[in-house]
Amino acid sequence: MTMQNGHAADAVTFAGGVLDPYRHVCAFVNGQAEADAVLDPFVRDGVDRGDRLLYFVDTATPGAPRVRLRRLGYDPVALLAEGRAEVRTWADTYLRTGDFDQDDMLQQLDGMLRGAAMPRIRLLADMGWAASDRGAAQRLIEFEARANFVHARHRHVVICIYDTSRFDGAFIIDILRTHPMVLVGGILQQNPFFVAPSEFLDERATGSGG
Repeated sequence: MTMQNGHAADAVTFAGGVLDPYRHVCAFVNGQAEADAVLDPFVRDGVDRGDRLLYFVDTATPGAPRVRLRRLGYDPVALLAEGRAEVRTWADTYLRTGDFDQDDMLQQLDGMLRGAAMPRIRLLADMGWAASDRGAAQRLIEFEARANFVHARHRHVVICIYDTSRFDGAFIIDILRTHPMVLVGGILQQNPFFVAPSEFLDERATGSGG
């Protein structure tokens, strides 16, 4: 394995790629079967390595992570009780204020990650909450760019999961430009379309962005 800043042993693998030093991933999936194919090995590797799983999930299906862990052969009750897994719903996070507030969510995210130096967190965030709210979706694009400033301060791994069947093409293109790593077709790669967050936000502010 190639050394990255002297931390090769600390690198995390995902979908056949290595998440080091960039650990903010946009995972485009099409349906649950495809999501399971890439997320199951990531979750299994995290549990086996002693990392902590943090889920942001649909408020209507808070038990989904427990079902996945049980299907993979783990005891979700024990993992939750030991603090090795935690589940937060969209209502607890992105929509805590009743509507999506970028600043509030950035503060939440930074607090969660800053307060957990060890073990490393593997955050799996289902972003489907924005699919039916165009205004929130536009704010989410900016949030994803701004979140890079938060992620740069932490060693944790963040997988933002977007079901492409639920979002339009223009939104997908903008979201793609906010993540340094991207998963498309089950393959992880460094994102050639990534735009540095300061530049991206300047484009948005001046109306010259894509």
